Amino acid sequence: MTAKLAETQLWQHNLVSLIRSGLFLRAETRASHGLFTVVGVYSDGTTSAPLAKYSDPRRATDAAEIVNRMAMVPPLVEAN
Repeated sequence: MTAKLAETQLWQHNLVSLIRSGLFLRAETRASHGLFTVVGVYSDGTTSAPLAKYSDPRRATDAAEIVNRMAMVPPLVEAN
């Protein structure tokens, strides 16, 4: 259980950094070595390293949708 929690925290940390960069455009799913990955797409069209990997394509799609929703909400710091 501890490894899974650490993995989730790393996923969230990488995601926050990517969104805060201001260059984040959207999240997409990709297939890589038999796994389904979630990657961030930057405004110049390049992609980030995989943020998460899943064996089930539905989980990857759900994760990408959640990331895209999160990216649409402005950070609280900018609201001040």
